Amino acid sequence: MKNRWGILMMVIVVGVIIIKSLNIAGAAAIADAAYSAEAASSHTQLRQLLAASEDLIQGSRQATVKWQGEWHAALSLEAAAELLADRLGLADRYTEKVHGNQVFYAEGVFGEAEDVHGKLVLMLQEEGIYYVVLRLENSTDEGLQRLPEIGESWGEALLGEGVRAKWNAALQGEAAEFVNAPEWPDFGQDDSAGAGEADPMSALAAFAKLESRMKEQLKLQAAESFADVRTVSRTYAAEDLPIKAESAGQEISLQLALHWNTESDRYDVSIGSPLLTVEY
Repeated sequence: MKNRWGILMMVIVVGVIIIKSLNIAGAAAIADAAYSAEAASSHTQLRQLLAASEDLIQGSRQATVKWQGEWHAALSLEAAAELLADRLGLADRYTEKVHGNQVFYAEGVFGEAEDVHGKLVLMLQEEGIYYVVLRLENSTDEGLQRLPEIGESWGEALLGEGVRAKWNAALQGEAAEFVNAPEWPDFGQDDSAGAGEADPMSALAAFAKLESRMKEQLKLQAAESFADVRTVSRTYAAEDLPIKAESAGQEISLQLALHWNTESDRYDVSIGSPLLTVEY
């Protein structure tokens, strides 16, 4: 009787272990699927931005893709940094003192033409909590076309390591000819305006053309706007774009900006998703 009871207990224990293992494996599979889906959304969104920007920007388009967020890890800065750098395949590694704090950097280039540059930044916020920034940029038009795939792969790697990373991208370049930038007003000769002031309608009119062309590609609903004599910027809700950010109580997926470049005497276009986090 005792032998039977012992055998029964062993069967129960083994069964519990198997069930726990299956649950852990199932949870891991679900987590991996979630990371893949989030990373895949970044690929889709950047492809949509590339397509929408083709008619808005002439010449080369400069893109910046970022994954950034907190990482809770019980590792030293060096061990944590080496782990992420190994995972991403970044071989050029170094540290620097920034405001008295040690910051780890890792860099590398990708593609046959080495036309995509990646940079990892890792800094300690407080014990056990790091802030991670992963930045990708293209140096050629061919590199630009590879960015969605590389950005997806790297984002999935960071998410898989437990980094609470959020995706952001920006495209910048010279405005297409249809914007038809006017000559900039001569501030000193306009007696009706105060010193350093000018009618912003020229920038607004150019932006209206830009916005109209963008709306042919994406379903946009304007949210917030900013304008001065040289710059116009507007954020939008966009149902076609899956990655969103909260701004003023609204879900934003796109920011469009037009800026008069005083060096080139032309307008520059900046497109950010969900928001612009680069200068424009």
